[in-house]
Amino acid sequence: MDPAPTVIFDLDGVIRQWNDEDLDEVEEAYGLSPRTILSVAFSDELGHAAVTGRLTHPQWMSAIRARVVAEHGPDVLGALDEWELNVGRVDVEMLGLLRETRRATKVALLSNGTTRLRRDLHVLDLHDEFDVIFNTAEIGIAKPDPAVFRIVCSSLGTDPGATLFVDDLATNVDGARAAGLRAHRHTDLVSTRHFLAEHGALDPEHGSRR
Repeated sequence: MDPAPTVIFDLDGVIRQWNDEDLDEVEEAYGLSPRTILSVAFSDELGHAAVTGRLTHPQWMSAIRARVVAEHGPDVLGALDEWELNVGRVDVEMLGLLRETRRATKVALLSNGTTRLRRDLHVLDLHDEFDVIFNTAEIGIAKPDPAVFRIVCSSLGTDPGATLFVDDLATNVDGARAAGLRAHRHTDLVSTRHFLAEHGALDPEHGSRR
């Protein structure tokens, strides 16, 4: 029997979900349109700089604050404070699938994170849920660049063709496939479970007892 393939999970939109609706209400309470801060944070300039480590998380937040306050005034600082403190929430069903996968094979994380990623993982009690953590802010190259997937596979000692990747964004799935990985776009628990099972990344004995 062939060994189970190594699995690489994305974090945001897969294992961690953001409570955007709550933050929308915060922004509205401070007179901002919903997602104002998000649009500044992940503008082409600031977002890419943050997830490739060219800006540290504190530098990124300082730049966000400066731009939002310059546009909307200092009365919105409270909204920025709450936005910065937010770490999202864990999708408990996907965490269960992650743990099930890890019983059968090696599981890595590849996130387009800022330099605060590892701190967030500790706060969410996720840091020890992965065998290896790859943060693009530490690597210097972000998804969907195929190069980052090659770097990760090389570090893991796995052949891209024998490696599975799960991400919620189609562009990142395309980047992984361009690097030779077998990739799946996560939209729901059932389809992601099916992908992992189909490619031998779940323990069939465990699954039969569910």
